[in-house]
Amino acid sequence: MPIALGDGTWRTDPLRLAIAAYLARYRGETRRHAESDLRAYLTWCQLRGLNPLAARRPHIELYVRWMQETQHFAASTVSRRMSVVAGFYRTCVIDAVLEHSPADYVRRPNVPP
Repeated sequence: MPIALGDGTWRTDPLRLAIAAYLARYRGETRRHAESDLRAYLTWCQLRGLNPLAARRPHIELYVRWMQETQHFAASTVSRRMSVVAGFYRTCVIDAVLEHSPADYVRRPNVPP
């Protein structure tokens, strides 16, 4: 799912508004990296016919397993991408888009310091 917010749809589409609200917290390279990681999750959801705003904890767990077992991403990559997903859902809770975050109790891989 491309993240194109300049077309004005963010004003009426709850998902696009949530994406815009999350990305507005960042600028520069940090925003670019957050957008890339969030796009990866949104694409994963889209390919499975899952509305990200309807996702539950098991969906997020499956996303983590997909990154680990199918994509063979390093633990640090999985952890970073999950930080972005968790931050996105945390922003959705702050903005009252969701009552609670489905990413709250998702297990993340251990990453050595």
